[in-house]
Amino acid sequence: MVKSLCLLISWQISMRVSKIDNDTVIVEFSNPMKVVSTVPVVSNNGYVENIIFKFIPKDFNVKNLADYYRSVVKEVGVENAVVFITATSIDNFNHIRIDDLSADVFISVGLEPPVCLETNVFTPMTISTINIAVAVRQPLTNNAMVDLLRTVAEAKCLASNDIMLRCRTRSSGTVTDAIAVLKPLNMNEEILFAGMATTIGNAIAKTVHKMIVSKALRDEDKMFNYLTGLGKDEFLNMFRDLYRYMPIPNVSEEKAVEIARIILRKILGDPNTWSFIIAARELELHGIVGTIPNVSEEEFARDSPKVVADEIIGMALATYVAGLKGLFSMYWVERLKESKILKHGIFGTFEDDIISALLGSLYTLLYDYVRGSSEDV
Repeated sequence: MVKSLCLLISWQISMRVSKIDNDTVIVEFSNPMKVVSTVPVVSNNGYVENIIFKFIPKDFNVKNLADYYRSVVKEVGVENAVVFITATSIDNFNHIRIDDLSADVFISVGLEPPVCLETNVFTPMTISTINIAVAVRQPLTNNAMVDLLRTVAEAKCLASNDIMLRCRTRSSGTVTDAIAVLKPLNMNEEILFAGMATTIGNAIAKTVHKMIVSKALRDEDKMFNYLTGLGKDEFLNMFRDLYRYMPIPNVSEEKAVEIARIILRKILGDPNTWSFIIAARELELHGIVGTIPNVSEEEFARDSPKVVADEIIGMALATYVAGLKGLFSMYWVERLKESKILKHGIFGTFEDDIISALLGSLYTLLYDYVRGSSEDV
């Protein structure tokens, strides 16, 4: 929730963060601020006194984005601003104050669509966006401001990597990410660098990283999708296909899926389950780009018989979740996959085995529950 507030800060500068309406947040500075930015700055003299976060619909489309920025500034009733636009919810706006540095980080986190080296065409283009503005009351030189912008970009990239934002290969963020760094215009220029190994850069990088990661972790369904390629509902629809092939007597399909959903929630309540899934996705990403020694990208793409770690991880997960019965169920699911009865063979070398393990384990636990040989769900 964005609240209207006013902060008195050093260097005789005051700042106010206000929610103007359900689509607009403005940060107002009492003194002019120098800015370096990856988005156009609406200003006649090169400095700004405002930052605007504009939340737009997902089907947003304008022919001239520069004109749109100017219209936003005019609509808000100010003379200049750095304008960020995003199709995420206004609830995803956040502001963190770093008192030790006299710095503020403003961020809106939308994680679609991800961008990576292996994906360069997006049709239709959508806007969600990680927008980051950093206001620092420190005597940064021009090159230090650029250095800090680079540091923020690196932190964003690391966070996107750590949450395994799903793309064909590792993702550095989303297609339309934007960053701005601001400092008081009349402040001296003394600090030459603000990289991640500096006090300023490191503190801000940690803050940016934490803000992005914490946002992702709040949505378990999205995390499941990043790691497996399936949302929970998609996974349960796949389980439904499995159940249709081998239903349990006297248990309807709808009842089976209802119970399976509860069991899946319990399975995913265990950090060890996530650890197996994360390990598989991490290896998948290495294999795709050829960084597993002694197996080429081409071999990996063909599901080379050299690689058996995918099956071993799947077996370990199935055994951990549902014991030997889960392991045997995984073998059964694998045969159904190879026979094209189940469709998850289209997923990656490690991912399809993880999906088989989860499907087999879930079926086993459902069977045990229905037959009364398992604890209550």
